[in-house]
Amino acid sequence: MRRARYRGPRKTHLEHVFAAVALNLIRLDAWWNGRPLDRTRVSHLARLDLSLAA
Repeated sequence: MRRARYRGPRKTHLEHVFAAVALNLIRLDAWWNGRPLDRTRVSHLARLDLSLAA
């Protein structure tokens, strides 16, 4: 959500609220079904730790 589709603070705020609600619904669905959300990002420190362990 780096760029808003609409112009003006009211419509932009409404778009951000809808996006936040959608993300929260996705998280609630995953939590209710016992599926953890995918964690795709690995920090540089964790990547370094993994490369040293191998």
